[in-house]
Amino acid sequence: MSRPCTNPRTLTVLVCTHNRVELLSRVLESLDAARSPEGWSVRLFVVANACTDGTHDFLAERAERPGGLALEWIAEPVPGKSNALNRALPLLEDALVAFIDDDHRVDADYLAEVTLAAERWPEAGMLCGRILPDWDGSEPAWVHDEGPYRIYPLPVPRYDQGDEDFTIDVDGPIPGGGNLAVRLTVITDTGPFSTELGPTGHDLGGSEDADWILRALRAGARLHYAPRMVQFHYVDTERLTLGYIARKGYQRSRSVTRVRSEHESVPRYMWRKIATYGARLVFSWHAQARRFYLVRLASALGEASGIHDQVRRRRQRARLPALPDDLLSWGLALLAVISFATAGMIGHHWLGTAAAAAAMVATVFTAALLAKSVRDFSRTGPRLHDEIVGRYRGYVIYALARLAFATFLVAAFWGFPGGMVWIAATDTLELDLPAWTAVAGAGITLVLATVYAACRALSINPGLIIASWSYRTVRVHRLWRALSPRGLNLLARALLAAGAFTVVALALIRLRQGAGVEAGALVLASIGHLATIVLAIREREAPPRSATRNTRPNLIMIGSDTLRADRIGAQRDGVSLTPNIDRLAASGTRFTSCYVPCARTAPSLISMLTGTWPHKHGVRDNFVADADTRLRCQTLPKVLRQLGYRNAAVSDWCGADLGKFDFGYDILDLPEDQWNLKYLIRQGPKDIRLFLSLFLHNNAGRRLLPEVYYLGGVPQTTQLGVRGRRMISRLAQTGEPFSLNLFYSTTHPPFASEYPYYVRHANPTYAGESKFAMARLTEPFEIIRRQGEPREEFDLDQILALYDGCVAQFDDEVGKLVKHLEANRLLDDTLIVLYSDHGMEFFEHGTWGQGNSALGDFSARVPLVLSGAGVASGRVISDVVRTVDVMPTVLDLLKAPSVRCDGVSLADAMREPGRILDLKAFNETGIWITTVPGMPEGHLTYPDLLELLDVDNDATGTLAIKAAYWEITLAAKDRMVRDGRFKLVFQPLEQGARLALYDVIDDPDCRHDISGTHRGELAHLLAELHAWMEERPLPARPTAAAVAHEHP
Repeated sequence: MSRPCTNPRTLTVLVCTHNRVELLSRVLESLDAARSPEGWSVRLFVVANACTDGTHDFLAERAERPGGLALEWIAEPVPGKSNALNRALPLLEDALVAFIDDDHRVDADYLAEVTLAAERWPEAGMLCGRILPDWDGSEPAWVHDEGPYRIYPLPVPRYDQGDEDFTIDVDGPIPGGGNLAVRLTVITDTGPFSTELGPTGHDLGGSEDADWILRALRAGARLHYAPRMVQFHYVDTERLTLGYIARKGYQRSRSVTRVRSEHESVPRYMWRKIATYGARLVFSWHAQARRFYLVRLASALGEASGIHDQVRRRRQRARLPALPDDLLSWGLALLAVISFATAGMIGHHWLGTAAAAAAMVATVFTAALLAKSVRDFSRTGPRLHDEIVGRYRGYVIYALARLAFATFLVAAFWGFPGGMVWIAATDTLELDLPAWTAVAGAGITLVLATVYAACRALSINPGLIIASWSYRTVRVHRLWRALSPRGLNLLARALLAAGAFTVVALALIRLRQGAGVEAGALVLASIGHLATIVLAIREREAPPRSATRNTRPNLIMIGSDTLRADRIGAQRDGVSLTPNIDRLAASGTRFTSCYVPCARTAPSLISMLTGTWPHKHGVRDNFVADADTRLRCQTLPKVLRQLGYRNAAVSDWCGADLGKFDFGYDILDLPEDQWNLKYLIRQGPKDIRLFLSLFLHNNAGRRLLPEVYYLGGVPQTTQLGVRGRRMISRLAQTGEPFSLNLFYSTTHPPFASEYPYYVRHANPTYAGESKFAMARLTEPFEIIRRQGEPREEFDLDQILALYDGCVAQFDDEVGKLVKHLEANRLLDDTLIVLYSDHGMEFFEHGTWGQGNSALGDFSARVPLVLSGAGVASGRVISDVVRTVDVMPTVLDLLKAPSVRCDGVSLADAMREPGRILDLKAFNETGIWITTVPGMPEGHLTYPDLLELLDVDNDATGTLAIKAAYWEITLAAKDRMVRDGRFKLVFQPLEQGARLALYDVIDDPDCRHDISGTHRGELAHLLAELHAWMEERPLPARPTAAAVAHEHP
């Protein structure tokens, strides 16, 4: 990373060059001849980018030559100006860096004017000057034309904003990167140049410099125009032809549009502009006018191409290579279509009757289930005011109709084989039964399929049942005890064998009876049905393949929601809960005192992936309005994309925030925003949702009814692990470095897991309501509501056993991921980061949940393990660190340029044993949904969730906190700061605040307030906490009553 500069009067002139040794010699000669600034140290730094023309020999000779400016140079073999710049950025040390292109020469006073501008405008982080064409008189006369048809901008780079200095904002005019001086602090804060936008070789277009400058401006840097900083751009007069100026206009507009445009397609006004310029080009009589409209037409086409290219690149980045076994899926789909189509054509006269019987059964079944669902209507999500819900009556009808149609299709699908076999049997046995009796056969197979699916879910994944169960769970305990995964697998094989035997036997008999067509239709329809089932439930591990080795390490972040730090390495019955994580930590570095700034998913993930505190990025809890989902700061995926990484995020129901906020992931395999009323309505009532969940908790459901598949509280760990490993295999085949964020909900309440994990640590004699999951937490908002209940309402020992089972299942997923990396020869080239968004309180301070209390560390402290590329092994660091430190640490380990953030890199501490980190951890609670136990008397409060929530935009349905209550919810947050062994807790009261000081080394559970005997530490930490809070000053202390009075 860039080292801090101790001398502010130092200047590096950075030149990137590619196969232009003569022009490079020219610019270096002009720099040597320029007047040296008094009192400044100046050096030259050249990056030779994929040069093959003698540039290396020239630079080696020039570096040894006495006289002139001191010169250092390096070679960057990967073609592309952005790669050359990014190679240089971490090596820069001087306070000021001047960027110069290799086809420029500088004015005699250039160096002096650069340093003078830096001293004259110390508040400016960037300085730009004039770039003028280096005319020598041989240029064509038209380049000096005036009047309405003059060519502007000229095909030669020119940036001249007049003789007066001024400050430039994001609206421009944005300079190019050829005459730009930047302070090292801005370079460090802004990060790398985009490898997507930069030119390769001598392309006419490239917008990486404009993109970089815009990012710096948006991050708060100031850009000042200094007109006396002058450079001259080389002019090749032989290239000043009509064809060249058209290409230059096209490429310039195309590159600028790729940076600025946010269009999803080329707008209509742009096509009108193209047509207008084209018509005027054709019908203009004067050569000057035709030349003008030619350039305008080329520029307009460049704009359209830039938009199209931007959209195309976005789609390309989201497209990944298929895996070899994907051919089997495509083959199954093709087999199902061909089989059904052929069977329908040759046997439509009786298969139509079977389909009608199945449809009849499905209609009756759907009507009954829909009626039951409407009678016992329930909706996932929080209780809302009738006025809000009333705005969505039409949408509720749509959602119910959609779920009813899906129920009809599923029921008809499972009824069809029974109706088909019934009709085939009656025809074979020559029974004179009415056609409608096929309804009985359809009903039998539908009932068998439903009962088997329910029994299998109850045994292997009972959380699937409990999430949509409307009754007491003890009702199914007896049935559960009678089931076993082994027995269910044997039953499935027996049913499949019986079905296959019946179909084959009937087909053979019909064949002997001379009904070969009917026999063929029966077999083909059965094959199509079986192929469809296999295609829907197929979850295959990706086969191992040797991946292409990349120039940069890959990054895999694997996290689990609500994973407590104290569960890593914890013992259960003398055995570690997390043997795989233990091995991962032993091969890398583990941080035992890592804190999140807010123990709620959205603010925690954003802080980790931006390196900023919540009051900097602006997201303070999970309920975020649409307008606030566009992040104002750099994100880790966006920085990595600029370095050529392909970024993916894969998650289940807890990971929707990775797609809700614009982190910059190219590939998203996760659900829609779960804090959305329209999404919650589409999940439907419990009864109909339960039926659909039994059959659609698979690939088919994920694609067709994702809101049912991603139902909150339903374990999806096994399926998510397979998808994550398949994603790794596909990313590895792109030939590009990649980053993957694989985020599990495994350890999140209600702590349901899959067999055998939910029984691994549980008392086998337990027969209470929390047998399979924490009772009465069948969806996320029930989890929230119950956070106000005391410990006596819970079977804590059983809940802890369930939680530890979840931890064990996540640990096994970590082990499978590491083995997959080994099998694909990726482990040595991959940086692995294991994390969580927050921990969990189990009544250590009278309450449970996450983000409700700042007293204990169980919610705010999370596991953090780094292993793999560039990480020292066997390190355990107990010093305080924060998740805001993850982003700068990862960039450091990946040898990437740094960006501005609140966190710091931990890489040096990982490399140097014994190095002490002197970091302070800050944390604030989330929004309380209800009054939580343990809150001190007189605590600042606000209304419950019913009053807080609103939907600002009916079209999107996003749930957000009402603006009227935003300030009081911020003011009422508890906060804490930890510095070394001491921790201060701040709880705002209606009058003043309650302060408590703890020694977390001697008192890790924070039971004993020592503020009375450690006044010095109390005052010190309170000052630190106030300074942190004042970075985003809180409003004057409102009260809930005052807010309600002002906003009735």
